[in-house]
Amino acid sequence: MSDMAAPAAGISGIIDPEVLDCTICFDPLQPPVFQCAVGHVICSPCQGKLINKENCNTCSLPGGYNRCYALEKILESLRIPCANAAYGCTVKTHYHEVEDHGKSCPHAPCFCPEPGCNFAGSTVALLAHLTGGHMWPSTELEYNVKLTLEVKAGVHVLHRRDRSPFFLVKFTPAPPPYGSAASVLCVDPDATATMEKGRKFRCQLGSSNVDMDWQQYSRFQVRSTTLSDGWPPTEDGGSLYVAPSTESITVSITKIMRDICSLPARKNIRSQQLEHFCKRKSSNPDAKTFSQPRMGESTKKQHISTM
Repeated sequence: MSDMAAPAAGISGIIDPEVLDCTICFDPLQPPVFQCAVGHVICSPCQGKLINKENCNTCSLPGGYNRCYALEKILESLRIPCANAAYGCTVKTHYHEVEDHGKSCPHAPCFCPEPGCNFAGSTVALLAHLTGGHMWPSTELEYNVKLTLEVKAGVHVLHRRDRSPFFLVKFTPAPPPYGSAASVLCVDPDATATMEKGRKFRCQLGSSNVDMDWQQYSRFQVRSTTLSDGWPPTEDGGSLYVAPSTESITVSITKIMRDICSLPARKNIRSQQLEHFCKRKSSNPDAKTFSQPRMGESTKKQHISTM
């Protein structure tokens, strides 16, 4: 029986990240990679943009750039643990994918907004911390279903059964003639990506007075945050100002299906419809056309409202 040891599954160590960055744009390198005779490396996009390809951009030595297959193999085999590994993420990415993964990692920590509290964790852990540690009241939420909340200074937690993400309804004193202001936030580890792609949820807050036959509503798209900088200013999100005598408000939250109803997709569909109509019109010049009501108009059979 051989006494040879089994090959190691991998090698761990410390490497200076600058070694893996392009010497021109300083972005993370990914194959294909090019180097000069001395070893200055650049990425493929920068190599393609060089006006003088005969000399190194860094040291000016002649000879230009050639493929660096050794570094490409290192980049392909290198796996970087997620910065949120301590919060449960087990994903390991290529070096050039680290930033993109970090923006959408579902394990990114969310932070307790209570002054003086340094707790950070997953949305599930933070929810348990807020409702158990700080004893904030909470209510289970279903999308598109109205809830009634008591107007009381402080924060009320709204959570789904799966507990991620969840919402915070904050009641704060408001200047006269109002009594209180209610604002809503979504606590979501994907908040960074949400800022780039658009908000995920729409909220409607409402209050009414039966004796005065009066009611008011506020509709807005909910801001997502990890609360890393504490509670954002009220003006950064939607809110509802209510009279001092108001005892309760209604809350309804709807999920925005951007992947289905995105504006570019609708524009593309409209373009296809127009192209199809033009083809029919050219083949049948006598065909009748019918106009559609513009957005915001209404007919007996159709009513379009915007929020």
